[in-house]
Amino acid sequence: MTTYVETERASDSPLIISLILAMLLWGASWISGKLIADLAPAPVTVFYRLAMATLGMLPILLLVHRFKVVTLRFSRKALLWSLPAGVILALYNQLFFLGLHDGLPGKGGMLVTTTNPVFTFILATILFKQTIAKRQALGLVLGLTGGLFMIQVWQFDYAQLMATGNAYFIMASLTWAVLTLVSQQGTRFADFLLFSTLMYACATVVSYGFAYEHSPLSTMNQYSSFYWQHMVFLSVVVVSIATSLFFLANQQLGSSRSSSFIFVVPASAMGLSAWYFSEPLSVPVACGALLALCAVYLINNKRS
Repeated sequence: MTTYVETERASDSPLIISLILAMLLWGASWISGKLIADLAPAPVTVFYRLAMATLGMLPILLLVHRFKVVTLRFSRKALLWSLPAGVILALYNQLFFLGLHDGLPGKGGMLVTTTNPVFTFILATILFKQTIAKRQALGLVLGLTGGLFMIQVWQFDYAQLMATGNAYFIMASLTWAVLTLVSQQGTRFADFLLFSTLMYACATVVSYGFAYEHSPLSTMNQYSSFYWQHMVFLSVVVVSIATSLFFLANQQLGSSRSSSFIFVVPASAMGLSAWYFSEPLSVPVACGALLALCAVYLINNKRS
């Protein structure tokens, strides 16, 4: 059994900066999602989002191939890995929106982003027989504590914490951790762009099954331009670009290091929400965000 240590190389810096920007976009997506949450059934929004993300990948692939930014490679094994990855991605989206409907009001999504790195480390330890360095363990504790501070967990009673919707959030978090490990294996046989495209396409087909009863293809014109503007951001910018950057980092940095940056998401989401909605930023929330950022530093510090 070996200690899990991923040293930082100088060449990792541009990738880490890109990953942080991707996490900021994920945080901004919370605002966008909140604005259109009630404009369409959740399964329909999930289907549109994944379908548009798949289409958004096509011009990216064309530009990358034309200017040879990335060497596109693909094998049959990549296709085999992309199928379960797509199913897991579709399942994650359904669980997350079920949690939004029945779980902690407003801040429940933070349960996903604060528990996901913990689940990813645990699964990597079990599956790959790796131990966690002390500094990384401390980082995980700080990140989880920061998340609990940001949702101000002490304000909720036992019944709220044990609500069915919160179980959906925990299952969504565990599902994303599994997806992170599956995609890391899949990108061994294809570049991250082609693998992401295949995964999004598979997830689109699966999510259509959840949305079928709402006839999403024949009812597109009933949604406002406001809805579609945010859908473009949530699909093309957040999924096609930001999420694909996450899978690139997952390929290059490893599942545990890349997932640790998810601690940035709730901090950025709360900060952007305070700015956009003019909401006051309380001391516990600010302290929780600081703890989350310290967690990312500790987990990725090269001395760990």
